[in-house]
Amino acid sequence: MSRHIIPNPHGYPDNRVITVGWDRPLATFFAMSFNPHASGDDVESFWIGATPCEIPTVEVLAQSLVEYEVELPPDIKDLLAVEARVEGPGFAGRPASRIVAESVRPHVPAEQIARINSALKDGGQ
Repeated sequence: MSRHIIPNPHGYPDNRVITVGWDRPLATFFAMSFNPHASGDDVESFWIGATPCEIPTVEVLAQSLVEYEVELPPDIKDLLAVEARVEGPGFAGRPASRIVAESVRPHVPAEQIARINSALKDGGQ
């Protein structure tokens, strides 16, 4: 799994943390953001790419971040693409991949289900 902290959009707290990366076990790119809270606990403001095969490309990740006013820096886009290519997908073949797939299918869009099915088929299970 790769993990990179990227800059906050203008106007957001300086100590807000936005992390992006490639999650090999779930075969998805991801992004998450946590805002500091007065209690000392961090409060999640968004998390995308938490289910198998959810965000298949860097371009989809960049477009998904627009909703949160976050721009994916070009150098990070390039790095993520390389990391995903080098690490490859790792969803299929894991002990619980079929169980995870069944548990998320009712909650994800049809195109994601198709990617999950393809990953399971291509993974030789």
